[in-house]
Amino acid sequence: MTEPESPSQSTQDFSWDRWLLQGLSALRRTLFRYDFGLPETFWQHMENAAHELLAAARILLRTLLSSRSAPATPPESRGPIDIEWD
Repeated sequence: MTEPESPSQSTQDFSWDRWLLQGLSALRRTLFRYDFGLPETFWQHMENAAHELLAAARILLRTLLSSRSAPATPPESRGPIDIEWD
């Protein structure tokens, strides 16, 4: 188990990637503690799915964080469109 963070650490030390990894690791430990009589291929698939879920969540979190930190650029105004009705 990891030690609890001391109150002197800043909030910038928090990592969404680490938080998600710790949560998925705890879930995996709970699920893998009991085999429930399921075949080994099921557990291999669960392990691979956990890695894929973590990768997808990491991409989602990085996208959300980058969109929050980047200021939204206002759309450029466009001039009038001339249509020839010949």
